[in-house]
Amino acid sequence: MNETTPDTSNRPERALRHKWQRLSKAVRGSLIAGAVVSVLVALLNILAPAQLERIERLTLDWRFLMRGVEQPSGDVIIVVYDEASIRSFGRWPVSRTVQAQAIERVADQGAKAIGLDYLYLEPEYDLPAEVRKVLAAAANNEPADSPVGQEATRLATAAAPDVIMAEALARAGNVIMPFAYSPDSGSVDLPDYIEDWAYARTKGCTPELARQIEQRLQSPIPSLAKAARLGGSVNVALDVDGAPRFEYLITYFKDACFAPLSVASAAAFLDTPWTDVAADLTAHNLHLGGRVIPLISLTDPDKFPNGIVVNYFGPGGTIPTVSFADVISGRLQPDIFKGKLVLFGTGFLGGTDLFRTPFDPTLPGVERHATVADRLIHGGTITRSGWTLDVSVAAVLLLGGLSALLSRTMPSGSAITVNIGVAAAWCALTYYLLFWQFAWIDVFYPVLSIALNAVTQMAMRTIAEERSRRQAEIELRESEERYALAARGANDGLWDWDLVHNSFYTSARWQQMLGLRADRMSGQPGDWFDRVHRDDIDLMRAAIDAHLKGSSTHFEQELRMRHGEGSDRWVAIRGMAVRDASGKSTRFAGSMTDISGRKKAEQDLLFNAFHSHLTRLPNRALLIERTDQALQLWAKDPNADVVVAILDIDRFGHYNETLGQKLGDDILITLARSLEEAMRPDDTLAHLGEDEYAVTRFIAGNVEENVEELIITLKTVLGRHMEIEGRQIDIEASIGYVLASQAAGAAGDELLRDANLALYRAKAQGRGQVVRFEESMHQSAMKRFGLEADLKRAIIAGDQLELFYQPIIDFKGGHVHGFEALIRWRHPERGLISPVDFIPLAEDTDMIIDIGRKSIMDAARQIANWMPAEGDPPQIAVNVSGKQFAAVGLVEDIERALKVTGIPPHALKLEITESLIMDNPERTTEVLRRIIALGCKVSIDDFGTGYSSLSHLHRFPFHTLKVDRSFVMRITDSREGLEIVRVIASLAHILERDVVAEGVETEEQAAELKRLGIQFGQGYLYSKPLPAGEASVFLARSREKHRKG
Repeated sequence: MNETTPDTSNRPERALRHKWQRLSKAVRGSLIAGAVVSVLVALLNILAPAQLERIERLTLDWRFLMRGVEQPSGDVIIVVYDEASIRSFGRWPVSRTVQAQAIERVADQGAKAIGLDYLYLEPEYDLPAEVRKVLAAAANNEPADSPVGQEATRLATAAAPDVIMAEALARAGNVIMPFAYSPDSGSVDLPDYIEDWAYARTKGCTPELARQIEQRLQSPIPSLAKAARLGGSVNVALDVDGAPRFEYLITYFKDACFAPLSVASAAAFLDTPWTDVAADLTAHNLHLGGRVIPLISLTDPDKFPNGIVVNYFGPGGTIPTVSFADVISGRLQPDIFKGKLVLFGTGFLGGTDLFRTPFDPTLPGVERHATVADRLIHGGTITRSGWTLDVSVAAVLLLGGLSALLSRTMPSGSAITVNIGVAAAWCALTYYLLFWQFAWIDVFYPVLSIALNAVTQMAMRTIAEERSRRQAEIELRESEERYALAARGANDGLWDWDLVHNSFYTSARWQQMLGLRADRMSGQPGDWFDRVHRDDIDLMRAAIDAHLKGSSTHFEQELRMRHGEGSDRWVAIRGMAVRDASGKSTRFAGSMTDISGRKKAEQDLLFNAFHSHLTRLPNRALLIERTDQALQLWAKDPNADVVVAILDIDRFGHYNETLGQKLGDDILITLARSLEEAMRPDDTLAHLGEDEYAVTRFIAGNVEENVEELIITLKTVLGRHMEIEGRQIDIEASIGYVLASQAAGAAGDELLRDANLALYRAKAQGRGQVVRFEESMHQSAMKRFGLEADLKRAIIAGDQLELFYQPIIDFKGGHVHGFEALIRWRHPERGLISPVDFIPLAEDTDMIIDIGRKSIMDAARQIANWMPAEGDPPQIAVNVSGKQFAAVGLVEDIERALKVTGIPPHALKLEITESLIMDNPERTTEVLRRIIALGCKVSIDDFGTGYSSLSHLHRFPFHTLKVDRSFVMRITDSREGLEIVRVIASLAHILERDVVAEGVETEEQAAELKRLGIQFGQGYLYSKPLPAGEASVFLARSREKHRKG
């Protein structure tokens, strides 16, 4: 049985073909156009035509300018023959005798190497008169070997400037002599003394790999060349636009490879033997001074192979430069040339050795050689190789494709922005590679690819959109009847405006929506425009004009139109213009939908955002806005004022707890309606929160009378009986109010703040109080705010809050029974702050919980410090606030303090107030039992000042009753005070509890308390509250006294 295996080799091709065919014709055309444009630009990048290369060179110059001036190393100094030198010596070239003097001075100062950028092509003759006489005598047929002839030869030789120059070169021993290539003059042969200047170590030194010189050689005269250490060419490689951006580091002439002056000078400076300098043309690099310098590896002669891009430091003078005249005159600092590479050259205006660079249109040629030498010595040579061209071509293709994709898929404005961003990112990347990686990558061709692709795609998309628009117009005309039927089904009204004849058609449904009769329609655009609300007409006209001009693809507006019965209806109108072949609008048609229901829902939503959901009154946000409006009116009328009053129902929480949430809401609603009826029409009554209302009133005159009338009105409303669900309810409220003229603030929210401060003061004075804002309230609030911030910092710091200890004395023995720990705040700037000033603040802000936790721990640590060698330590009582008692974690804090300090638990006593116990008896009992279970003691403080139920008292777990100081103070002054203390003492004895009397200040009080059977007392009779150190001394004295007797 024969089986055949299906051929799957062409499945990927079929899949790609299928995906390609699924793309729309327009998309496929865009992709093809993008590919074609990108490939063409890539070919231009590879071929690099001269005109485009000029643009790329400009981008290279631009990057240098963006980088700015860079400081050279300082190891290279230029001696330039400038205008000052011409003024000193009168001509150029100056005598070689003078040049020799300059070289000797530089060499004597310790220059490491000296490079000359002067060509010495001919000998120089400058003979004195006596020499000329001898030579004249020798010319009169005297033989050369005669005494006269020999003397003439000696004098001529001794006096020649070239000899002086050669001797100076030889003495220096580190001078680099220049030579050049010229198409016009020079030798076609290679002198032997020049051969010694060729690279000694080369690889690939062939005409094919090196730049072959087909010109003549301009070499220095033999006497000078032989006296120099090395030589190098001083030819300048000019780019396509004539700028010297490149430096050939290897040139081929007469079967040898030579270096430029910069390389020879750098080798001499680095003390690198010339035999160790290697030119590797196969690897395109130069080995110099232990470094490998990459060279341009492109073989195209126009790409400057085996060279580098000159990395200019800046304009002329950036490299340290001195005048030739100053060298001769000795006006320079000593040792300025010590350890430096010194290059001599010309730089006067009008000279021929000036070149254009990105920074300077007339940079001296010697500074260009100095720049290259400095870069060779210290790094920073820029190169260009095959991989940089590959990156550039890849960027052309990839970024061009990305630009095509973005321009095809994104809106035109966004596409332009993103393409500019991509181009900028590419510029930034090439900038980084140029100056941090020293690799030159093209900027122009990738940016050109981005731009051409963007323009091409946008043009194609514009053409496609125009075709689509025309097709849409055709389809619109064909579907008008179908649309009319669909509109009837959608309950929309239709309209059609003939712009050519200015006639206006409306459907029956359109007329029905607006309550109009057909016989009342004029058939003109006025049927529409005249019914548009005056606040909407201008916006509608502007939208129509924009659409008819082609600024929008369709027209859509939501506006109000007058109904036949006189009311306004919200409608949504949509339409589209029909245009002729020239693009002019000839017809404008569309539909109208009644959206009154949706608009009402939106208005309700907006109303709810600025009104109370419960009372339907304005909320805080709307009140502030209305108050700001009233303040603007007040600012224009000096006789006017603005009052803001806030009322807060006293004990409203009690109503909620006892009568229920629903009845509480009914109270709020009933009060809101009563207040609303009592207010003036221009008043703003707001519901701020659960039980707070506020009123803002603008007062045009008679301010005080109007304010008094408002307060009386509010109190009158509050004084009425409320009938709710058959119950008669009476409420009280506290009122705080502020006048804008007396307020601390100037904005609506600030007036509300000031009224709140007055309300806060009113509630502090009791129920049903009315308080007017005063500046002192704001100052107190700010002081309280500052105190609160300081207290927070004090709690975090931990060392500002400390415990003072007031001794509790045993009446029977007169010794210390224990202490009450009282918190004190030692402020770093204000000193000791009374608890009266900060404990209420701590209670209000819940910081009392952290303070209480610290107090328990500090008291436990103090007990540990007072532990005697034998026996029990003194008992310390710590006050526990209501907030701390109600918070979670009190028992855990006590347990932690006992565990950390290791004290006996019975030495720690927790004091709670009588009123705290009665707030929540069940929970209080549970917490107290947990505390006692740890072994700690419990004391009821301020007993007799609250409303304890004796039926509950015996069930509470506690050990001590403390008699409040208010009773102790009256014990010797009134029988009533004495009897109250007697009753408390008797009650404690019945319950078998200890009694501590607070505020004992006289011996008479102490004696009476002792007679009543009270065991312990504390007060200023014995001691004020003491810091820990003083309390320790007090305790020690008590123990000593007790021990003695």
